[in-house]
Amino acid sequence: MSAIDRRGFILAASALLVARGALAQTAPNRVHVIGILEYASRAGFEPLLPAFKDGLREGGFAEDKNLRIEYRFADYDYRKLDRLAEELVKAKVQVIYTPSTWPTRAAHAATKSVPIVFSGVNDPVPHRFVQSLARPGGNVTGVSLASADLTAKRVQLLREVFSGAGRLGVVYDADAAKACGIELKEIATAAKQLSVEVQPLPYTARADLDGAFAKARQTNILAMLVPTTYETRRFGKELVAQSSSSRIPLMHAGSDAVEAGGLMSYGPEAGWGPRRAGNYVARILNGAKPADLPVERPDKYVLVINLKTARALGLKIPQSILLRADRIIE
Repeated sequence: MSAIDRRGFILAASALLVARGALAQTAPNRVHVIGILEYASRAGFEPLLPAFKDGLREGGFAEDKNLRIEYRFADYDYRKLDRLAEELVKAKVQVIYTPSTWPTRAAHAATKSVPIVFSGVNDPVPHRFVQSLARPGGNVTGVSLASADLTAKRVQLLREVFSGAGRLGVVYDADAAKACGIELKEIATAAKQLSVEVQPLPYTARADLDGAFAKARQTNILAMLVPTTYETRRFGKELVAQSSSSRIPLMHAGSDAVEAGGLMSYGPEAGWGPRRAGNYVARILNGAKPADLPVERPDKYVLVINLKTARALGLKIPQSILLRADRIIE
């Protein structure tokens, strides 16, 4: 065999080995590893998990098939998030899923190379997670559930239910004020345009809810708004219970709270955000780059009303609103 023939044989053999290596990396039995970084507890996150896994499954990934998930929960202590994010990076996960603003901020600080997919960040541009919604440009993308238009519509719906109401409350976890700060400003702007006065009602612990609702009664607040930010999920059940005992109705972010006894909600379909985030994670695992995946926003919002709660609170929902409801709980 000549030197030229030997050189050609070696090059061909090397190319074959590289090809076999590439095939091994994309083989069906390869187990991919992703991380979930969550501000809440495992129990608090559990309602979101089925929809997220559905999105993964639609993209060809399942835990019992070709996927392993590393879970990290901060148990409602945002101070733990930086350490937990660093743990996921050290674990060499391929993608990090962050269901809300705080985990996204921690993950973004921990890595500029591992892809990050969020589902509960209302406006990722001011937070500097992405350069723009159309072209994120870095290692972060995802789905954004809220917008100024959605916030204005939620305020408007409450204004219609309580025709002539001059004051609405906004009840939120004070620890989550930075996470939902943009939305709080949007609420104030929308209320001003509708000549509605807004009273902030922050709380920092379960015991503070009594004080927040007592202040609402003292200041003649007729209804309250719960921000859409996921960080406000911490005392969801307690908010519904306080609303019932105080006879002050709430406009919730999601229909799950209305099913649990809240008055009404206006927002994306339940589970839409986590499901679409799961789909984005699957696309990245299949080779897509987060910089090229536009931030997705809902193309439909649903209005859900609990008439049983309305009757218990002595409210009569206007027929004009009932006709617009996508779902009515009797």
